[in-house]
Amino acid sequence: MPGIDSVTYDLKGKQVFLAGERVQGTWFVSVSSAVKVNFITTHMIGATYVEWRESNASRKDFEDDKFKAHELYTKQVTSHFSKGNGPCLELLPGNYKYPFNCVIPNDKVHSSFEGTHGATRWFIRIEIGLPMPHFNIVKHVCFTYLAKVDIDIPLYAKPVVRSQERKLSKAFGIGDAGVVKITASIERSGYCPGECALLTLDVINETTKDLGQPAALVMQEVEYKGNGERKIVKECIRSVTGSKLEKGKQQKWMKQKIVIDVVPPTSALRSCYCIKCTYYIQVKVPLPFYNGEDIKLTLPITIGTIPQNYKKSQAQQNPPSYDSLNIPVTDLSNSITYTTQRKSSSRFQYSSKSLDFPDITYTPLNAYVVEYKPNAAAAPPRLSTDTKTAQGDRPRPTAPPLPESEGKQGAVSCPAKEKS
Repeated sequence: MPGIDSVTYDLKGKQVFLAGERVQGTWFVSVSSAVKVNFITTHMIGATYVEWRESNASRKDFEDDKFKAHELYTKQVTSHFSKGNGPCLELLPGNYKYPFNCVIPNDKVHSSFEGTHGATRWFIRIEIGLPMPHFNIVKHVCFTYLAKVDIDIPLYAKPVVRSQERKLSKAFGIGDAGVVKITASIERSGYCPGECALLTLDVINETTKDLGQPAALVMQEVEYKGNGERKIVKECIRSVTGSKLEKGKQQKWMKQKIVIDVVPPTSALRSCYCIKCTYYIQVKVPLPFYNGEDIKLTLPITIGTIPQNYKKSQAQQNPPSYDSLNIPVTDLSNSITYTTQRKSSSRFQYSSKSLDFPDITYTPLNAYVVEYKPNAAAAPPRLSTDTKTAQGDRPRPTAPPLPESEGKQGAVSCPAKEKS
């Protein structure tokens, strides 16, 4: 860049912002030799962009079908200099500061999100316009916006219970092999990352057939919309697996801990049209292949941004600490602890220059409950010594074993993927 050595920023040490808060900071421009500029502007932009492509053999041009959607929540402009019809501004060698002061809208808008086919990004952009033939200098800095998803309300304190009975045939729908009965429950429906869902499960195998291993999976389901079409991506965030259920046997889990990973919050109602992120715990009992689909129970849950029993506290000016799961956490607001979210299985690869949606690599943050202690008596999770994790993944805690009379409980598995 001619004459300009560097462009850096300072957001006053803050990375997470809520509705109505001010985003204040300063751009620092270092100039090594005199340079003329046409304008210097700062933009704060909050937007969602969705795009995916699908092959279509019927098209004569052999191009893929493109599905796109865009939502703009805010675009605030600060003009530091604009020449208009006047002369260019000449920046002499030295250091320059350009402060900005923007406000997050109070409207219900979507939290920062990075997914496979779309993203919601909040960022500050500075653009320094240079005379021809030079290109303008553009720099971006992302920050995290979190919508209010308050878990500390009575709506999320109610337990969730599901049950099902399934008759099995002896073979291919012929004969009666007996009944499988399953009941699953969790103590509440709302959680913040770092907390544990306490799952109680009762499976009774009153058949003459041996069944597979009962499992509980924390599932993320993201619905993308573009050009009037929908695309759903499901991913297993965490799973717990029991032992095989033999004929005539019963298996019980009593308040089995399932740790909630640091994932994006549930999409607030009517906050975004083209991306909707939801979660549920799926309890599954595998059946013999000739008895149809496995038994599945769905327990819907909400991942929030304000923890249960939350009380406002003063900011701690200490360096990042480490909780019991060895996850670095830093208090970045005046009240709630935040940490970096678990990365999406694949990075969103599209951008749009015309819509001011740049290609930026950024991982948002979410609220995190440090050293969570459930009210129910249960053994704390232990770090696994035999479970392999991918490079860069956080260690996954193993689940406490079930009593021997009910079968040994398996270790928490690594994240799995489920395609729609």
